[in-house]
Amino acid sequence: RHTHTRVIQAITGHGFVGAYYHLFLPDLPSSCPCRTSDIQFCLHILYECPLYEEHRHLLLAASQDLSPSAILRTHKGLTALAKFIDTSNAFGKS
Repeated sequence: RHTHTRVIQAITGHGFVGAYYHLFLPDLPSSCPCRTSDIQFCLHILYECPLYEEHRHLLLAASQDLSPSAILRTHKGLTALAKFIDTSNAFGKS
């Protein structure tokens, strides 16, 4: 259930990410802890953030070019996303 919730948050952008904080909770920090992005976006976590590099192979197994539509809109991609979230704790409140 917890992983499923974070999958939905990743798809919608409504969760424990800087972009959400920036819009709805401006008193909280919105930058990524990796310090390469001023605002932490969901796509940054999935495709660019060095903090999640060691887990990105799980997403690459579903889409070699990390296509957002393949990751976020197919059964194979959503399964890979759930594994990525579960093993990396992405989109969890830190």
